Amino acid sequence: MVVRITPLWNQSEAKRLSEKKRVRAIGAGHPYHLKTIEEKLLCILFWYKIYPAFWLLGMLLGFDAGNVCKLIKKMRPFIEKVADPELGLYFKRVVKNIQKGRKRISSFEDLEREFPDIAEIFIDTTEQQRLRPKKQVQKRYYSGKKKRHTIKTQLVVGKTGRILLVSKPYAGKHHDYDIFQRERTAATIPKQSHAYLDRGFQGVKKDFPDLHWFTPNKCNRWKRILTRSEKIFNTKLAKKRIKVEHIISRLKKYAILGSVFRNRITYYRTDFRNIAALTNFRLSFVT
Repeated sequence: MVVRITPLWNQSEAKRLSEKKRVRAIGAGHPYHLKTIEEKLLCILFWYKIYPAFWLLGMLLGFDAGNVCKLIKKMRPFIEKVADPELGLYFKRVVKNIQKGRKRISSFEDLEREFPDIAEIFIDTTEQQRLRPKKQVQKRYYSGKKKRHTIKTQLVVGKTGRILLVSKPYAGKHHDYDIFQRERTAATIPKQSHAYLDRGFQGVKKDFPDLHWFTPNKCNRWKRILTRSEKIFNTKLAKKRIKVEHIISRLKKYAILGSVFRNRITYYRTDFRNIAALTNFRLSFVT
């Protein structure tokens, strides 16, 4: 990661130092407290993992909270580019090639042989608590299920555990299936794929009958008890879907996603994608 991030950092610094509004000559001004790129990278990775307050991180590193905030703001745009620059692009590129006929794939078996990542995909939505927002947007972010203000993000995970797609963040009032429809996720899935979802996506088979969906059987007011075969199917589906639950668990190992999000919502998408890219990097899907 250090090898990849160094030219990006140097390019960013050269652009910053050569801005027209800059009064002082290049080379003037106080140098960074963390002098090497390794130290700067460690700073933001430590912040993502532990998620301390800026004043505490500054106290540990020996400089003030304001400069910690500025450094993390500068490092944020680089993490996804160096950890997994293909996040989202790989899946879209493969699907585009299949849809345009560049790859002759007519069945699930063909897809599994050519692209095992995409043959079986798992879709789920993760939810994180945020600080109580301003009164104007409190209702929008309030989740009736969680009884708190939350942010939701949809994930598409491949058979091998690779994160293929990350949606933009949505306010907590949105239902999982509403996010699925807003993201037009069904349009991005090859017809040969098998997609596994949870109970929050019950309407998907009716709305998109051309695709292969697997959702658990659910009781309702007309059908109070599941049959034995339906229970067995639900158990097998849960064993398949555990893969996406494990990936969400890996994401939440980073305290910035596993605890209450305290920063500006405008940074949430970048931070979430950075953690997803780091997760793919840790799982060796990035070379």
